[in-house]
Amino acid sequence: MNTNTLHPYQAFAYRGRSFLCGAQARANGTFLPVVFCVGPAPGRQTELPRDTEAYATESEALRHAEQQAMRWVEDHEDVRGLE
Repeated sequence: MNTNTLHPYQAFAYRGRSFLCGAQARANGTFLPVVFCVGPAPGRQTELPRDTEAYATESEALRHAEQQAMRWVEDHEDVRGLE
């Protein structure tokens, strides 16, 4: 990943889980959502699978990153506390 095109991450929390959400700029002027799940161990960050759809603006990609984080929590609620 070219970190020069990665915009700063924003903290996002949903149902007790913490995430870092961002948008990676592409050469064609579009943005890809990027999401890291933070924790539960201190300093641990796990990148969620990348969304393959690019978006026209950074704010749109960020909104989709937050939606991806929420879907991840909904899909993994049954394993909370087992990590």
